[in-house]
Amino acid sequence: MPHLSCFSKTEQRWQRPGTGWVKVNVDGFLVKQHARAAVGGVVRDSNGKWLTGFNMVTGMDEVFIIEAIAIVEGLKLAWLERHKQVELNCDNRILINTICNGFAPISNVAEGRLIHEWYNKDWKVTFWHVGRGCNKVADCLAKLTVGRVNQVIRFSKPPQHVLRLLEEDSHDHFTEFLTGV
Repeated sequence: MPHLSCFSKTEQRWQRPGTGWVKVNVDGFLVKQHARAAVGGVVRDSNGKWLTGFNMVTGMDEVFIIEAIAIVEGLKLAWLERHKQVELNCDNRILINTICNGFAPISNVAEGRLIHEWYNKDWKVTFWHVGRGCNKVADCLAKLTVGRVNQVIRFSKPPQHVLRLLEEDSHDHFTEFLTGV
């Protein structure tokens, strides 16, 4: 098994991945009183440019499982798009710790084993726990989900609802560039 590369960030804003890498932000969404659960994610390049996104309605389950489904779908999408260096960001610290501590392949959670299988393909994947402020676009995509259960909807262009969030992320980087902060 390759060494797992895992990190945690304390920033509350989206950060660009390194040159040659793509960043996959994923998130799950669960509203028990409405019996609704969904996942969403976005892939952006090292310039912050939108490459693709997705969302999907899932069956109701625990938050841990919903977030694990989001990671699996994000990894699948990055692999299908032929990206070879992927930084995967998720705001669920327990899930990222489970993956990074090597428990995913022996997990009784099927999605945990799937994450392990996708990670072991011929590519570089790093897992990052990030604050919710870093994950606004993925969160929005998950909340906008409509459709049938387990039907992935892909977005080659950003939906109207996330444009403001993408602009905020870009503005943060422009301000950072100008001020050095």
